[in-house]
Amino acid sequence: GRVMLLGGEAFATKRHVFWNFVSSDRERINQAKDDWRAGRFPKVPGDEDEFIPLPEKPNTVSYP
Repeated sequence: GRVMLLGGEAFATKRHVFWNFVSSDRERINQAKDDWRAGRFPKVPGDEDEFIPLPEKPNTVSYP
């Protein structure tokens, strides 16, 4: 197994997390959700056929 330990000062603003999206601006998370649903993110090279739908249940979580 591998372990990675990260440390440092806390961010000055909260971070909002939803699925694979992280931002200090909750509106950017909402925009990313809309962009994902609309297919505006580039395809993964070598895996252009697979699409993973956005989870419906998880809420956006904020971290201090």
